[in-house]
Amino acid sequence: MCDILSNRRDSFAAREVLHVKEERAGALRNRLRQQRLAAGLSQQELARRAGLSRQTVSGLEAGRYAPGVEAALRLARALACRVEDLFSLEEAAEPLEAEMPGGRRGERVVLGRLGGRWIARRLEGLGDRRWSSVAAHGVVEERSGRRVRVRRLAAGEALFLAGCDPALGLLASHVARGAAGLEAFWWEAGNGAALRELRAGRVHAALVHRGSRAEAGAPEPPPGAAGFLLARWPMGWFVRRGNPSGFRGAGDLVRLRLVNRERGSGARALLDRLLAEAGVAPAQVRGYGDEVAGHWEAAARVAAGLADVALGAAAAAEAWGLDFLPVEEQRSELWLPREALEEPWAEPLLETLASGPFLRELAFFGPYDTREVGRRA
Repeated sequence: MCDILSNRRDSFAAREVLHVKEERAGALRNRLRQQRLAAGLSQQELARRAGLSRQTVSGLEAGRYAPGVEAALRLARALACRVEDLFSLEEAAEPLEAEMPGGRRGERVVLGRLGGRWIARRLEGLGDRRWSSVAAHGVVEERSGRRVRVRRLAAGEALFLAGCDPALGLLASHVARGAAGLEAFWWEAGNGAALRELRAGRVHAALVHRGSRAEAGAPEPPPGAAGFLLARWPMGWFVRRGNPSGFRGAGDLVRLRLVNRERGSGARALLDRLLAEAGVAPAQVRGYGDEVAGHWEAAARVAAGLADVALGAAAAAEAWGLDFLPVEEQRSELWLPREALEEPWAEPLLETLASGPFLRELAFFGPYDTREVGRRA
C-alpha cells in the first residue's frame, strides 16, 4: 500500500512539476526554501501539508525544475502565502534611470523606489560595515547631474533606512528575512543626517532618538511624518573594562581623550549639554573635534585604545566589551512620510517592528525596553 501511495505521489509530481521544465529553472526566482524555513517546517512536513512528495519539494527548492500550476497553488496554501511569494519570473535586466547624489561611473549600487522614483544608493556607509561584500542590484553606467543610468545585475528592489541606533540594523535583517522579495539596507547616520535623508526622499524611513529633556537642536518630526516608537534604551559613557582612567563624568574630560559624534547627532547634543553643566569648554577637551558617524564606531575606538571615553548607546558598549556608565534614557522613533503608510513596503516594515521574533532578539541585543514598541509617537 505504501508503495502504491508513493507511486501515486511521484506520478503527481511528474504531471505537476517535471513536465513544466525538466532543465534547471534559471529564469525563475525561487523563494520556497526561505518561506519554508520562516514557517519553521521541514521539507517532509511541507510535503505532507501540500500533498506532494518530499523529493518534489527538495527538487523545487534546488531549482532543478519549475512547479506546475497545481503544485504552486498547493505549496502557497500550505505556507499561507501567495504563489508570487514563492515563485516569480526574474525581471529583464534592462538599464534604468535613477536619482543618485554622489557616486561614480562603475560603482555598484542598490535600488529602491520612493514615490514612484527610482533611487540608487552607494553601498559604502552601510551600518554593518560589510558593504564591500554586499550583493548589488546594478552598476552605474553613466551619470548626468544627479541622475544616473544603471545597468541591472540582478532583479529586486530595496527598503532604505537611516539612523544611528544599532537596533536599526537588526530591524533591517528581520525585514529581509520575513518579507518575501523585500531587501532592507541600513545606513548609519546621526539624527540630523537621517532626517535630511528622509526629507530629501532618499530613504523610506529614518530612526531618530531623543532624551527626556529638549536639547538644543533636538530632532522634531518632519511635516506630515508618522512616528512609531521602537524602544527605550540608556545613553551613557563608554570606558574600557575596569575603567582604568577612573572616569566619573564630563568634568574628567579635561584630562582624557574623547572620541566625539558628528554635529547634529543626539549624542553630540547631549555631550554639549553635559560639558556646559560641568563648566568645561569644548576647547579644553582633547578629541572634541575627532568625530565618528555612529555609536558602533565610537565604541570601537575606545575598545582599540584610540580614545579613553565616548558617549553612546549601551548596546554598542556591550557589543565591544566596554564598561558603561549610564547618563539618561533615550527613546528611538521610526519616522516615515504619512502618505507612505499606504505603500506596499510599509506594512511588512511596521509588522516586523512589532513582531515576536524581532522583539525577542532585540531583548538579547542590548538593554532595550520594548514594552511600547510600535506605538504611535
